[in-house]
Amino acid sequence: MLLYWLLGFGIPFALNVVWGFFSAFQGGGGEASAAFTAVNVIVQGAMYLVQLVLSAVFTLGIWAMAIRGLSEEPMSVGVLFSQLSKIWKYILQSLAVLLGAALILLPLVMIILLLFVGPIDLNTPMSEIIDDAGKPFLIAFTALLPVYVYVATGIAFMQAELAFNDDAGPVDAVLYSWRIARGKRWKIIGVGLLASLIAAGSAMLCGIGLLFGAPLSALLFGALYLALREGADVPSANTATTLGRQY
Repeated sequence: MLLYWLLGFGIPFALNVVWGFFSAFQGGGGEASAAFTAVNVIVQGAMYLVQLVLSAVFTLGIWAMAIRGLSEEPMSVGVLFSQLSKIWKYILQSLAVLLGAALILLPLVMIILLLFVGPIDLNTPMSEIIDDAGKPFLIAFTALLPVYVYVATGIAFMQAELAFNDDAGPVDAVLYSWRIARGKRWKIIGVGLLASLIAAGSAMLCGIGLLFGAPLSALLFGALYLALREGADVPSANTATTLGRQY
């Protein structure tokens, strides 16, 4: 957890601080301003990619540690970095899910904006958009909440599947997660809420409690994943990088 905080959060924070400090001294207009805008887009994209890579390393690594711990296998910090070969899978999976969510939500957003705000452009005040469309957005979100929960529980194990099963690709892991969750969504919701309460409660102890609460939450959800995967309509897992390695 300390490495996760220091590297997973520390590196993106440091990069944002450095770029923010550099951006503060950029001024002028015309071609210089346009050039800086283009460079800023590239830099922001690069920093987002760095965040994705770090998220892949630590998310998959923590899943691997939880699975080894639950299987009573020897543990070391090396397990945290055992999933480096799957970074590309994690990134593709994350982008695919993000694209899917955008394709589903964007039409709804556009319909609400057109019905309650009308034509907008970059000069339209945000306060005006919020005043006119805030309540319709809230109603739509509340009405569709069961759909969000249904989808979220269906893909809850997609990252765990990537870590546990070396043969699963980015899309395979999503499909297998959906099969594992079939008929078991209430269990996923219950354990997910319990794990969230443990993490949230431990975070209230000046953040220090997360050193113990976050691993416990990962173990709870990992135990649920392994229990539900057994007997699910999914292929046998190739566990070479999780349970097959010696540390």
